[in-house]
Formats: sequence, structure tokens, C-alpha cells
Amino acid sequence: MSQDGREESSDQSLHGAVFRPNSEQELLKVIELAFGYRGDLTLELKSRESVNGYLFNRVWDGPHSYVELFQPDHSASRRIPCSEIHAFHFTGHDTASGESWEAWVRKRQEEKKNEGH
Repeated sequence: MSQDGREESSDQSLHGAVFRPNSEQELLKVIELAFGYRGDLTLELKSRESVNGYLFNRVWDGPHSYVELFQPDHSASRRIPCSEIHAFHFTGHDTASGESWEAWVRKRQEEKKNEGH
């Protein structure tokens, strides 16, 4: 798979990364990354159309596989067949970036400790 932008890692945001899957297995992997991403994506389609939005659903069913996005300024979601996707651009800020459960727990414990005094 060709990837531009940042290196993939569990503690680093994918913001700015671009993935161009070269196989069905790579496509599935990128779709799962995109599904877990808490920001907007820009999908580059094989038709050269670009579609921007938040990926909220994916169905992996062989030739009938698709993703669904909420697009800004559209009331309905858009379904895009996976076979039409050329590249994934992680363009929107990942709202969960830098946040972790452990950091939240530490902060909350500190707040409770300070409330007692």
C-alpha cells in the first residue's frame, strides 16, 4: 500500500496521511482505520471525484462492499462502493487525537483529590 503523510502508529493521529490501497486486504485495513478516525476524510474516487465527509458506516460484503459518509451541507448520507475508491486522505482534525482513557482518569482523580480539600 502506498502511504504518504505521517507514519501510522497507535499514539499518533492519522491527520494528513494518504493511503492508496493496492489490494482488497489493504483496502479493508484502511477502511477500518478510517472508521476509527474521528475526523473527516476526503475520498479520491477512480472517477477523479473527491468526496469529503465523516465515515460512519462500512459494510464489507465482497463485490457489494461500501462505506457511508456524512457530508457537510448535505442532509442525507452518501454510500460509496469500495470498488470506486482510489485513495483515502485523512484531512479533518481527529477530535480524539491526544486524548486517552488513562489521561482522562488521571485528570478526574486529580480533580476529585482537589475537591476534598
